[in-house]
Amino acid sequence: MVDALGRPISPVVARIAVALTLAGTAGEVVEIAAQPLDDGEFQDLLLLCESHRLLGALADAVETAWLPVTAAQHSSLAETYLVWLSHSVEVERLLVQVGECFERAGIPMRVLKGVALAHLVYPDPSSRVCADLDLLVPSSQFDEAVALARDELGGEQSVAELRPGFDREFGKDATVKVGRVELDLHRTFVTGPFGLTIPLEDLFASSTPLVIGGRTFMALDPTMMLVHASYNVALGDLPVRLCALRDLMLLCAAPGADLELVVSVARAWRGTAVVQRAGELAVEELSLPRSHPLWRLAALPVPRRERWALRSYVSQARSYSRPLASLLVIRGVRARARYIRALVMPSSAYLASRGWTEASHLRRALDRLRGVRRD
Repeated sequence: MVDALGRPISPVVARIAVALTLAGTAGEVVEIAAQPLDDGEFQDLLLLCESHRLLGALADAVETAWLPVTAAQHSSLAETYLVWLSHSVEVERLLVQVGECFERAGIPMRVLKGVALAHLVYPDPSSRVCADLDLLVPSSQFDEAVALARDELGGEQSVAELRPGFDREFGKDATVKVGRVELDLHRTFVTGPFGLTIPLEDLFASSTPLVIGGRTFMALDPTMMLVHASYNVALGDLPVRLCALRDLMLLCAAPGADLELVVSVARAWRGTAVVQRAGELAVEELSLPRSHPLWRLAALPVPRRERWALRSYVSQARSYSRPLASLLVIRGVRARARYIRALVMPSSAYLASRGWTEASHLRRALDRLRGVRRD
């Protein structure tokens, strides 16, 4: 295990981080340290938990005396945790604003990831801090939603889309920064081939209500939340964030969790490789016993075509290998032509937002595909 800068973490800190990830997901939490860590190790643990969004679990462990700390360590944790809790409140405040804006425009949405999980899966919302606001909107209204976030909410979009209409047809999301909060508007779960094989109508077929700020919002239903958590573990951050594993573990332990239904959905979406990798990562990173249900996912047989697609996500050149793999699942000659044109000849607005020229864009792509990094 490494920290946010890629430096190795001490075995003691790594063991506590794994224990925090597992806390409350199965069995009873027990004390794992009889004495406080030394200040250097505690600082490493605090930074690791901040990077992996485990501050809530760390705070819970300290407050229940599961993890003893000194007065100075308690103060340092409280200061850092307060900053994140304040930011989480800003994220929820933005949700209320977006909800009102989209409701007036007739745009349905589903609350994803941090905010939804904090209120529906975690024992207390403060146990799951949030960095961004993630919302799912219908693909047919994607451009309208992005425009409203910019025009009515004063948001800024630092990176333009490859070509007009590309995000609505082929993309995963668009990021609009509103104040200090990033609003990620999704049309599917992930970028690349595994995002393009998801039937988008499935994501709005059912929902789970949650109340925030006196308003009722809709999240995914329990099965889709578990599927989404699997996709986030398998295809999200590389290496995987511990909070993503904790989300998955808590969802698996939640009442009504049905891994067989998750497997069925994944097969229908041609995403068996995704949930298999999620199970495998959880088993390996958290040293789960063979009795744990996630071994069921880890042991799934994966079609060869999906294994090949999965490699495009874990490659060093994944920002370029994923688009190439996507060509295999895009249907229709014209659609593939639009996709290729966007990759090869992106708009001047996109290049400018990245600080690239047409030549540097192509050179960068070829370098990455050859395994060469110049930056």
